[in-house]
Amino acid sequence: MATKTRPRTTERPSAPRQPSPRQSGPRQANPVVAKLAVLQRVAKDSISEMKKITWPDKDATRNLTIVVIAISLILGLLLGGVDAAFVRLWQAMP
Repeated sequence: MATKTRPRTTERPSAPRQPSPRQSGPRQANPVVAKLAVLQRVAKDSISEMKKITWPDKDATRNLTIVVIAISLILGLLLGGVDAAFVRLWQAMP
């Protein structure tokens, strides 16, 4: 099976032409209005996504809060104990 190849050319492709300032395209919108439109779209999308969330019920929220507080206390006590041990070792050095 023969494959088709493109003929080689010695010409370089030309760079795309930039329009002159007088030949600019359609008039650009006000940048403030454009940014407000983007902000409005982001707000609408955020509200739409918030409606899709399955929020935990009261019991699950309470239980998870208790777990977070318990883990925080345990890690705080552990790190406090390690810190106290290092302070005693530092003070015991001659």
